[in-house]
Amino acid sequence: MTEILVVTEGATEREVGRVLYERRILSNQAAPKPPQWRSNFGSREGFDNVVKALKDSGTILSLRTSSNKERLLLVFDQEDAATPQDRAVLIGQELGLQFSPYQPQHYDNLFECNEPNLHVVLHVSSAEIPGINRRDFDGYILQLLQGQNKTSLASRLSSVQATAINNVLAKAEREIPDLMQRNGFPLTHAKSRLYAYITAFQFCQSHVWFARDVVQYADEQALRHVFASLIAAWDALI
Repeated sequence: MTEILVVTEGATEREVGRVLYERRILSNQAAPKPPQWRSNFGSREGFDNVVKALKDSGTILSLRTSSNKERLLLVFDQEDAATPQDRAVLIGQELGLQFSPYQPQHYDNLFECNEPNLHVVLHVSSAEIPGINRRDFDGYILQLLQGQNKTSLASRLSSVQATAINNVLAKAEREIPDLMQRNGFPLTHAKSRLYAYITAFQFCQSHVWFARDVVQYADEQALRHVFASLIAAWDALI
C-alpha cells in the first residue's frame, strides 16, 4: 500500500486527519506515516518549530535520496499571508522546495513539487470565517459548527438537554463574542471562537479534542464539502 508521510503545523490537523481517515473520508488506498497520524517530531508544533524540525532532521534530503518514489503531505496555515500562494512561496523557500499550483486548479490553496524521487503536496489551510482575517485550519472546524446541521451537531457535543441546545448555541455564537467585543477584546482568531463553543458546551478538554469530536459527529456530506481541498491533496499523492 502507498504510504504518505504527513507533516502538519499542529496537533489539531493530525487528530482531524486521523478521524477523517477512520471514517474513510480520506481514502484508505494509502496509509499515513507515522501510523495513526502521529507526529514525526514529537510535541513540536507551530510553523517555526515544525519547519526547524524538518530542516534539522534532514527529512527532505532523506526522502529525495530514497530508492523509492516518496510522498509527503504538508499541512500549514495561511495565517496572516495575503494569499495561499504567498504562504506557499515562504514555505518553499524555507524547505528548499519549488511549489507550483496544483493541477487541475480547482483549489487555490493546493501546491505541489514533483521531483524524480519525491512528490510533495502542500495544503495551505485557508478557511474563511466572517469577521476573522487570519485564515487557518481551526476555521474548518468553525465552518462545521456553523453549518446547516449545527443544531444536531451541537446536541451531540453538549451534555445539555435538547430543549436548551438553541440557548447554548446562542451563547457560543453571539453572547460570548459580544461580551468580549464590548470589553474591548474582540475574538479575532478562529481558535478563540472555538473556545467560545468549548465554554458554552462545557467541554472539558482542549480544542484539539473538541475538533476531533466535531469531525467525529459531523455529517459526512458536510465533511466532504468543508475538507474538499484536503481530500484532493491526499488523493493527489495516491
